[in-house]
Amino acid sequence: MKDLIDLIHNANSIAIVTHTSADGDALGSSFGLAFALDALDKKVSVFLEEPVPKMLSFLPGQHFISEYRGERYDLCMCLDTSDMKRLGKCADIYSSANKKITIDHHTTNNMQADGLWIDERASATGEMIYKLVKALNVDITREIAINLYTAIITDTGGFRYSNTTPESHIITADLLSKDIPFADIVKKVFDTVSYSKMFLLKKTLQNLALYFDGKVAVSYLLYEDIKTADAQTDDFEGLVNVGRNLEGVEVSLFLREEQSGVFKGSLRANEYVDVAQIASIFSGGGHKRAAGFSVEGGLDESVGKILAEIEKVL
Repeated sequence: MKDLIDLIHNANSIAIVTHTSADGDALGSSFGLAFALDALDKKVSVFLEEPVPKMLSFLPGQHFISEYRGERYDLCMCLDTSDMKRLGKCADIYSSANKKITIDHHTTNNMQADGLWIDERASATGEMIYKLVKALNVDITREIAINLYTAIITDTGGFRYSNTTPESHIITADLLSKDIPFADIVKKVFDTVSYSKMFLLKKTLQNLALYFDGKVAVSYLLYEDIKTADAQTDDFEGLVNVGRNLEGVEVSLFLREEQSGVFKGSLRANEYVDVAQIASIFSGGGHKRAAGFSVEGGLDESVGKILAEIEKVL
């Protein structure tokens, strides 16, 4: 970690970028880090491809969000992102920076950086940012704690997923000591549902089908359904778990049509299937039990190709 700390201390202007369709881990890590760098008197800017989702609008630190105007930063820190393509337009900010740092917990990371920290044992990038803030000798303020707590509960599913570790609980115990409104955070992240999401949930259930003696669950949303629902990015959060939570299911596949013939896929596994390997076949990636990818073609064709790969590892 010393190389990362040296890069940070030697920089004056620092940009923070993360993946498109940013979730609680991406945003919480970004804003939490921004507060820490600000405490070191760095000029900090956070760049996002899309607005902060409504369900995460409570996160402090949104005043760090900037609009890119072609500036070249001393240092760009890329968080929770395994591939340049996932940065969207923010890839230009990362590419043009004098120095680059990538911090991520995905096993399939292929980013190029002057400082690269990949820890696939971390349940969330938020855990890694916690350690970095500590290493920088910056106090964990209430604002930082809210962000990092949100990051960790997002990627552990409220400590229900198998990526949860003893360290996840040790770190969050310290964050809870900062008098954060943890019950409100959990409610906003997991229990508050928009009408649009409820509509999408209904469609997801209607489209649900089981394969291979009930070991694989598949569901999907077509573009016309998404358009009818006037859905926002956060409305898709957790829909892949509709299939995952069914008794006897090992792998859940969820597809959403982003445009005609182009589907964004999410894969989840419960016990033994490495879905990151399946996602990599379709130029995606992620973790052993949670991964994503994109696929082009008709719905039936796309489902067939993916099921063929899943069948090989059941």
